[in-house]
Amino acid sequence: MRQTAYVASPYGFAESTRLFYTEQLLPLITRHVDVIDPWAVDLPQGDDRWLALGDIHLDSIAERADLLVACLDQEPPDNGTVIEVAWAAAHGKPVIAYRNDLRQGGEEGLRYNLMIGAVVRRSGGTEVGSLAELDDALARFADT
Repeated sequence: MRQTAYVASPYGFAESTRLFYTEQLLPLITRHVDVIDPWAVDLPQGDDRWLALGDIHLDSIAERADLLVACLDQEPPDNGTVIEVAWAAAHGKPVIAYRNDLRQGGEEGLRYNLMIGAVVRRSGGTEVGSLAELDDALARFADT
């Protein structure tokens, strides 16, 4: 049975990143695992729709995902994506943290805040800096 990965990213918010997400990132990931795409979920109706959508995403991570692929480009990384990283790790899901942003974002020599890296490592996951590294990491996780 194929593993399932929740893909956490801010890439659906902007036209400038949606094409990368749909044409490059998702096809790469689906070569190895089935994808839970939070950008493909319909927005619930009602006054509390944003709260409900947050619950849908967190439930998908905790109950359906075997691992989480986190896209941490931007400086600082997107708050929602960082929360999804922590939530996945807290639920025993390994996190593959992808950051291809050229800017250093954390303490000296780190890609982003040291706590994000600590959570990724403690989750049993790994940090990657390119699509080729992401491809390799997904191949390793898919074989486990």
